[in-house]
Amino acid sequence: MTRTAAGEILTRLRDAGPMSRAELSRITGISSAGVTKITAQMRLEGVIRERSAAEAAPIGRPPVTVEICPESRYVVAIHLGAGQVHVALSDVSLGLSLTESLEYDLSEPADALVSRAAEVARSMIVRSGVPSERILGVGIGVPGSVDATGRVNTHSILTGWQDVHFADAFEAELGLPAVIEHNATALALAECCYGIGSEAESLLYLLLGKGIGAGFAQTGPDGRRNAVEIGHVVVEPGGRPCRCGGRGCLERFFSEEPLRALVGDQDLSRSDLLAAAMQRPEWGKVYEAFLQALGTTVTLLGPEMIVLGGDLGVAPEAFVSELRRDLPGRVMPQQRDGLRIERARFTDPAGAYGAACIALESFFYATGPVAPRWPLRRAGRA
Repeated sequence: MTRTAAGEILTRLRDAGPMSRAELSRITGISSAGVTKITAQMRLEGVIRERSAAEAAPIGRPPVTVEICPESRYVVAIHLGAGQVHVALSDVSLGLSLTESLEYDLSEPADALVSRAAEVARSMIVRSGVPSERILGVGIGVPGSVDATGRVNTHSILTGWQDVHFADAFEAELGLPAVIEHNATALALAECCYGIGSEAESLLYLLLGKGIGAGFAQTGPDGRRNAVEIGHVVVEPGGRPCRCGGRGCLERFFSEEPLRALVGDQDLSRSDLLAAAMQRPEWGKVYEAFLQALGTTVTLLGPEMIVLGGDLGVAPEAFVSELRRDLPGRVMPQQRDGLRIERARFTDPAGAYGAACIALESFFYATGPVAPRWPLRRAGRA
């Protein structure tokens, strides 16, 4: 993603915390005069503020540093999960100030779902009292594939959506610029920038729920990110039919539906499902399928960290311990050293954090605090 000079400065302040203008010039390569001019404008707009680091220099003149003002700007976050939507308002430090959720049937048309989610967002903005000029845009997390422009949900196996132009639809509803991203990929970026993976160069985020998905993200201003269809890695050639059209995919062993079938309890809470499955005699085959798919994925992508999210984030400690013990033997020897497996920092509504992160990356940290392209539409529009 191309960053403006202002976006580069904001990204460095987000990742490293308060810095002097001289430090910003050195680390970004922007001239001292350029940094001074840009920070002066952002300070005037209330995006950053100065602070005196007297505690860091008790003798002599203390250096003046600048830092981001978290509540200077906001984004709307909309997480479209399989059967549930989370809507939130986030400041630029990924602090969610308001959250709301709604459920939907997978047969509901996508345009009707957009209208309902947008109405929740409009009402939330009004209740927040945040001036419209301080709301930068909308981030939408979606299940399934996203096109290269970040505007179209090209295919979702879980919901059946095909080529749904969610960015266009939410822009029309809310009057704000919008961007979409695969849910697990958005969460991977959130953990990289703000969460447990902030000190890792790359991470693989595993999201277990109705399906099993993953997202890969690298840290740094030029880090790449992409969706990883780990749920459709074949672990049993010619095995059980999968909704993707293939056979023997991991998702037919390791996702909510097959785990409930294994346990024989359709009412068990999802937080207890994995623990119950581990007690079944068939668990060994299920765990082996998961290890096989995960080992292949890690070998191909080489992440420094694996982050366990969704139902894996509340998995029994025994599961996490066994995974830390067993996975290194499934990857290349040079990948074993330093490979970490951690629980996600962001929990429910985790998807909203991911959606907010995508919006912040697109409309604040890449561009600087650019005002929306058109007026925000308020609740009760015609």
